[in-house]
Amino acid sequence: MDRFRHRLRAVPMLFVLVPFIAGIVVAQSYVMPLWCAIVGSVVALCCAVVALPRSVSYGFVGLALMLMGYLAVEVGARSSAIPYDDLVEMRVSVVSPIAEREGYSVAEGRVEAWMDDCWHDAKERVQLWIRTDTLSYGDRVHLIGRLRERISKYESYNALMHRRGYVGGVALSNTNILGIEHNMTGGIRRYAIEKLDKYASDSASHSVVEAMVAGSRHAMTAELREAYSTTGLAHLMAVSGLHLGIVLLVVNALLRPLCFIHRGHILCNILTIIAVWLFALLSGASPSVVRAALMLSVLLLSNILSPKYDSMNALAFTVFVMLMCRADYLYDISFQLSVLAVVGIVAWGLPIIRCIKLKSAVVKSLITTVIIGVVATLWTLPIVSHTFGNIPIVGVVATPVVLLFAYVVVAAGIFVLVLPHPLSAPFGYVAEWAAALQNSVVERFSVLPFASVEYTITTTTLTTYYVVFIAITALVWSINRKKELTLSYDIE
Repeated sequence: MDRFRHRLRAVPMLFVLVPFIAGIVVAQSYVMPLWCAIVGSVVALCCAVVALPRSVSYGFVGLALMLMGYLAVEVGARSSAIPYDDLVEMRVSVVSPIAEREGYSVAEGRVEAWMDDCWHDAKERVQLWIRTDTLSYGDRVHLIGRLRERISKYESYNALMHRRGYVGGVALSNTNILGIEHNMTGGIRRYAIEKLDKYASDSASHSVVEAMVAGSRHAMTAELREAYSTTGLAHLMAVSGLHLGIVLLVVNALLRPLCFIHRGHILCNILTIIAVWLFALLSGASPSVVRAALMLSVLLLSNILSPKYDSMNALAFTVFVMLMCRADYLYDISFQLSVLAVVGIVAWGLPIIRCIKLKSAVVKSLITTVIIGVVATLWTLPIVSHTFGNIPIVGVVATPVVLLFAYVVVAAGIFVLVLPHPLSAPFGYVAEWAAALQNSVVERFSVLPFASVEYTITTTTLTTYYVVFIAITALVWSINRKKELTLSYDIE
């Protein structure tokens, strides 16, 4: 217990995060006046600083954090200023690549202004349903249309899109478009997509390169999406912490000589942080990317400011900041999966990896890849089954194999983006080659008889799984690792 308490003291952000999340959950079921929550949090904080027993003070701090979680939900609640289902004049920009669907196309849009009696500025995030071939990524559209509150016929997906910040959907066609202002300059993400397009050979492999490097999945076919989903590897197509981790490894390898000069490690960490955020912008700066970039930045800054660092504490801090900005992230499945995967890697994967004593760096890297893949899959399987009613059995085996190709795709893609032509050409072909091999492996796994099983874990069973996982983690934290010292001596 002493060892366990000592370990808990190293992660103070957990004691901040837990009551804050409790407040977010409470806000979904109970309603109180906003002023009541504000006054209550202030009073609780005042009581915490008064000379009271420590346990009582901690209780008031927990209550204040819970009320702050409630406030985060209420303050962050989003509603559209544009009236639903009314025919209004709007200016909408296309802010993501356009993806093909059966009979129409979709893209993310942003309503910049709308008019009733006069023009009103807006920044509403919407889903665009496009039935015209005249639009492209970055265009600005002047139209007359309706904002629909319902984005999908599936209630779960509709709720998910609203939690991600979408206020509704807008249909675009040749009949309601008044004018189009084509984007001739493009942004940083468009630059990344256009640079990767120069080395496109096979459409399937190139679509995977675009998805893993630029965060654009619009070119992936339905069959390829289904193969990755069946094997439980769909997360590879969404740029996240894994991809930024590869960026971190590549940049550290290139900047390693800086560590041999005085305070060179500080410059190395600063340049790495810049590279991580630049890649995050190139890939579209999705919530999962921003979350991963924030955590890696905390890690690198801690290396500069302090020799001591706790990965779990950094993760808790990152989750707290993200939920402060958007409390609805707690119910976003991509947020849940990425956090659980990292928790599993930090709580189980890293302790196992530290126990590996091998002289061969290549063999150790391969074993590390396998461990990370298996642990991340185990921690996310229960919630995948609970949410999607599917257990990708082959994911445990396929993930370590496919990760090897994923490292090559992302690493080569980085060099494609930063190097000028023709120096970037060889890396473009390497990225396409690795993506083709990755697709081949995924497709072979997806057609296995028991690639996945349709099974939905109940809420009670889901809770039991994670309680067991937490109990195992607590047990590992409680182990007293005794240091052994071997003395050599002669007996005469």
